[in-house]
Amino acid sequence: MSTPTIPPILTDKVIATYDQGAPDYDGIMARYWPVDRQPLIDSLNLQPGQTVLEAAVGTGLNLPSYPAGVTVIGADLSEGMIEIARQKPVKANVSFQTANLEQLPFADNQFDAIASGFTLCVVADPVKAMQELIRVSKPGAPIAIVDYCLSRQPHVQKWQEMIADATANYGFPTGVIQWNALMDYDQLIYHSDLPIRVVSDERMESDNPFSCGCQLLLENAK
Repeated sequence: MSTPTIPPILTDKVIATYDQGAPDYDGIMARYWPVDRQPLIDSLNLQPGQTVLEAAVGTGLNLPSYPAGVTVIGADLSEGMIEIARQKPVKANVSFQTANLEQLPFADNQFDAIASGFTLCVVADPVKAMQELIRVSKPGAPIAIVDYCLSRQPHVQKWQEMIADATANYGFPTGVIQWNALMDYDQLIYHSDLPIRVVSDERMESDNPFSCGCQLLLENAK
């Protein structure tokens, strides 16, 4: 099967959608993508004194899982999402910064680890975003990702192709979550020549084209 054409994700439209949909985001995620975030953060094996980039932090669904003694910088383009993230109960030292993942305002080799929840499926250029995550993290740093992704099952891919235009341009639900239903993590992590090592790659397959996902633990191999 040929690789499906991935529709562009327009940054300004995505920001407006997430600003508007921020109050409903946690409820939608709990209904359609109820992922336990603790194993994702635990996979980073964080130690006191380390600094983590939350890219993008969204409404802060990962934040309660971070241990005390760790510094977390939550970066996101949506001020509306960040405002809700500020209300999450946390044990770690958390701060926030408005930032575009494709042009991060951080120094090279700044972070000991990176976590990303349902993020790369909503950026305009996932490869560029990953290049930035690799740039700002230290060599050998773990990068933990949980995200929506293209199914490996051809019969599910056909449905994802059918819904891709609507999810990218109007969102699902409409006006709340705007994302790329053809986000191809096989292409991104195995065929893009990024300097990463795949530590684990767990796929969450479903006959429901809205419920396909992946949980990855990568290592910065630059």
